[in-house]
Amino acid sequence: MALWTVHGDGRITDSETVAPQERVSWPLTIGFGVQHLVAMFGATVLVPTATGLPVATTLLFSGLGTLLFLVITKNRVPSYLGSSFAFVAPLVAPVNRASPPSSAVSSPPVCS
Repeated sequence: MALWTVHGDGRITDSETVAPQERVSWPLTIGFGVQHLVAMFGATVLVPTATGLPVATTLLFSGLGTLLFLVITKNRVPSYLGSSFAFVAPLVAPVNRASPPSSAVSSPPVCS
C-alpha cells in the first residue's frame, strides 16, 4: 500500500489544496524538498552558531524530534523539525547583560 497518491495530474494551481494523503509530481516534490532543505539548514546551523551551542547537538536533537514526530503522526505528515530563530534573543540577552557596555571598557593608551 502506497503512503501517498499523486494529486490530480501532479500539478497544482493557486486555488488548489494538496490533501495530507496526496503528493505532487516528483519534480515538484524534489523542488519543494530542496527549498525546505535550504530553509531548515539556515535554522539548524545558523542558530547554534549564533548562540555558541554545538551544531552537532542541534542536529542530533532535531533528528530525534523528527523521528519522534513521525512515529506519533504515523508518518502521515512528512516533516523535519529543526531549531528556531525565536530562541536567539532569549539566549543572547543574558550574555549581553553580563558584559559591560562598550563605553565602560577602557582602551589601551596610545603611544606616540
